[in-house]
Amino acid sequence: MFLAAFVGVALTGCVKEDGAKVGDGRQEITFEVAKYKPTQARAEVAYPTNQSFGTYAYYENSETPGVHSTYIDNAEVVYKIADGNGYWAAKDETYFWPTQGHLDFISYAPYNADAANAAVPQISDSDVQQTLRYQEFKVDAANPVDLLYSDKAMQQTANTVNYGFTGVPTLFHHALAKLNFLVKVFRLDNKNESPDAVTKWEVTVHKITINGIYDTGSVTLKTVNKHDAGATVVDWQNTITTVPYNVWSNTSSTVSKSWEVDQVLTTTARTYGAGSAQPAQNYFILPQALAVGAQSITIEYSITTTAPGGQSATVLQEPVTKEFVEFPAVPAWEMGKNITYTIDIDPAGDEIHFAPAVVDWENVDGVISI
Repeated sequence: MFLAAFVGVALTGCVKEDGAKVGDGRQEITFEVAKYKPTQARAEVAYPTNQSFGTYAYYENSETPGVHSTYIDNAEVVYKIADGNGYWAAKDETYFWPTQGHLDFISYAPYNADAANAAVPQISDSDVQQTLRYQEFKVDAANPVDLLYSDKAMQQTANTVNYGFTGVPTLFHHALAKLNFLVKVFRLDNKNESPDAVTKWEVTVHKITINGIYDTGSVTLKTVNKHDAGATVVDWQNTITTVPYNVWSNTSSTVSKSWEVDQVLTTTARTYGAGSAQPAQNYFILPQALAVGAQSITIEYSITTTAPGGQSATVLQEPVTKEFVEFPAVPAWEMGKNITYTIDIDPAGDEIHFAPAVVDWENVDGVISI
C-alpha cells in the first residue's frame, strides 16, 4: 500500500531547536509517498511525479512535552533527479532530522502557496494537530481537482525502511468522490425473437447532464494522537453525524455538468465521450448524500430503426431524467469512492434501471437501462 519514492525535504540555515547546520552530516528527511487504493497493485498507486504536494511537520522534545511547534510550514515538495536517481525533495529549502525529540507530519495535495486557500486543509494547533478541516471549498465544475490529505505520521525520529523504501510514510487519501459514465446498447436487433423479420436499431447518445449537484461544502476530520506508541501512522475520521455516510456538509449552491458528444452505441459499455476533450470519466465531485428533488441525470438520445424491408427512420427520443436517489444501492457519493454508472439503452423498451454495485479508489458500478 505504501509505494513510493524518496522525498527529501530540508531547512536552509539552521534546523530548529538544536542548531544543526546544513552540510553537517546529519540525515535529511525523506518521505515514502503513495495514494490509497485498497486492492490495487503497487505500480498503480504511485504518486505522480509531475505533481507536487505540500507538507507540514510539528516538533516536540523532552524539554517541552505536549508542545508541538511548527517545524515545516507548508513546504512544496517536487520530484527531482540527481545522479540518475529520482527522489522527492522540497522545492526551495532543505530540512534535517532534529537530534532530539520527534516530528509529526501531515501532507496534502495539490500544493498551494496560500495556506489560507480553501483547497489547503486547515490544521488545528489548539488540540495538538488532531483536527483537519476543509472549509467552504468550492469544486470548479469545469476543472475539478483531486484533493488529497495524508495520514498523520507520528513520533517520527529518522528515515525508516518500509515496504522497501526509506522515509516518512506518506499515504494520501482522496477527499472528494469521483463519477464516471459508460454507455451501451442492450441489443442491436430482434433476430432472437423474430428471425424471419429482423428489425435493426442504431442508438446514438447526444448529451448527458447531471443536475442539482452540490459544489461547495466543508468537512472536519479528527484523529487520535498516539505519542506513547513510538513511530506510527494514524488515519482521520469524518466527524459528520447528520447522515450515516462519509460525505461533506454542503451549502445550497448547486450546479449542472453536461457532456455533449454524438456517440453511436455498441453492446460493449464504453466511456461516454471517450476520445473527446472532456470524456465523462474521473469527474471529481463534492461528497454528498443523494436526496429527493436534488441530484438527477438527463440522457438525450435518438434511435434509428431499420424495418425488415430495409426502410429506416431516426427519431429523437424524449429526454429521460432520473433522480439518483431512486437507486438506493448508491445512497451517497462518499469520500474516496469511484462511482461508475453504466447507461444501458434498450431500443425495444423505454425503462431506465440503475443496479449499482460496490467494487474497488473504491469503485462503485451501476447500470442505467433505457
